[in-house]
Amino acid sequence: MDEHILHFVSALRAAGVRVSPPEAAEALVAAGSVELDDRHTFRAALRGTLVKRSTDLDVFEQLFELYFSPYGSRGGQLPEVDPLEDLPELPREALEALGAELRDLLERLERMSDLELALLVREAGREAIEGLESLLQRGMVGRAILDGLGAGSGADAALDRFQAALRAAGMDEEGARGWRDRMRQQLDRLRAAVRGTVDAEFDRRDAQRRRDRLRSDLSRAPLGATTPRESAEMARLVERLGHKLDSLPELRRRPRRRGALDMQRTWRANLQSGGVPFRLRWEKPPQHKPQVAALCDISNSMQSTVRFMLHFLYRLQDRFSRVRTFVFVSGTVEVTGEFAEADASTAIDRAMQPRDIAWYSSTNYGRSLESFASEYPDAVTPRTILLVLGDGRGNYTPPRAEILGALHGRARRVVWFNPESRLSWGLGDSAMPAYVPHCTQVAEVRNLVQLEAAIDAMVAPPGR
Repeated sequence: MDEHILHFVSALRAAGVRVSPPEAAEALVAAGSVELDDRHTFRAALRGTLVKRSTDLDVFEQLFELYFSPYGSRGGQLPEVDPLEDLPELPREALEALGAELRDLLERLERMSDLELALLVREAGREAIEGLESLLQRGMVGRAILDGLGAGSGADAALDRFQAALRAAGMDEEGARGWRDRMRQQLDRLRAAVRGTVDAEFDRRDAQRRRDRLRSDLSRAPLGATTPRESAEMARLVERLGHKLDSLPELRRRPRRRGALDMQRTWRANLQSGGVPFRLRWEKPPQHKPQVAALCDISNSMQSTVRFMLHFLYRLQDRFSRVRTFVFVSGTVEVTGEFAEADASTAIDRAMQPRDIAWYSSTNYGRSLESFASEYPDAVTPRTILLVLGDGRGNYTPPRAEILGALHGRARRVVWFNPESRLSWGLGDSAMPAYVPHCTQVAEVRNLVQLEAAIDAMVAPPGR
């Protein structure tokens, strides 16, 4: 049982649900404290220990039905079994006709609840299910599971021998047929559980393959070029990419430096030794997590990608201690409050048409940088990662790259994501060649593949 729950936890993690080792251990304890026959309580025990976010509930329910239901995610009920009280007493010697393996299996099925049967089938079929790739393989995989359990193709012939043994033991025809039918019902129950498990596993794998193909297509599509029906999948991809930001060197837990000797704590710790400092106590310097200041171009030339870029910034709020978001065209305005108070869709709509700047005007990067530096002098500190999202096209206005250079001198990093091809940087009104020397990292980000590569470059150790 514990092993099966751990496999279930692995499936949750593979689907994007965050489950820590302590939470997995708590799930094992909670599952062991309830009865397997009480399916509702068992589900609640696992859900209460493994799910922390409401967005993960659907994934949990789908996988729970797959791992702990005889019919998997398709639902339904197993065939019913007739009650024992309608049958005559069973001669034990007649059971020998079934064979030891099938006899033991049928005796176990008599005592098993539906949930226990689901666990039995999945554990017995773990190896066979691994090879399930094609629709035509489902029957073969089901037969392999039944053979492994001892209920293969010879089970029906064994039931015929069992019925004959009952008649030979003196049981009348009706009673012998009743016992055979009951054993057949248990086998039908097992076969239905195997069929449901295999079908559900194939459905899950096939759905995952379709999602992978969709993600692959979306990841190579230009940002902003997706249809409304694909926007939900795009949002999930952005969230998955956001997880990688947890590995940024600025976010890794570093060994705390030892500060100066704390004399007062040292004296208190050594009162028993008469003040002789056998045990030293040191000050603990505070550790500060980095902050992010993001500048996003919302001009007309960025309209095809700006919504995605703002969605990406919205997700960053969960990754850093503080994220300040600014949008600009020919001036700069802060929209951090919108991102903190509203849902993603509302915040992005408001950020694309802010009240305090002329968002419909011509782009002026130089004036926007000057506005940002003068109006928000506290936005960039030595703890700040300055992230610029824009194409660098300022309609031939002065680029004022020296302002970006001054910001670079104050920031921890300056990272620029440009949705245009590198081949077009410097052509026409593009001022990117003037800005590149003042950036720690510059990346072409026109689709999700390039965004993921840029994030990989951000989190890579120095020297790689």
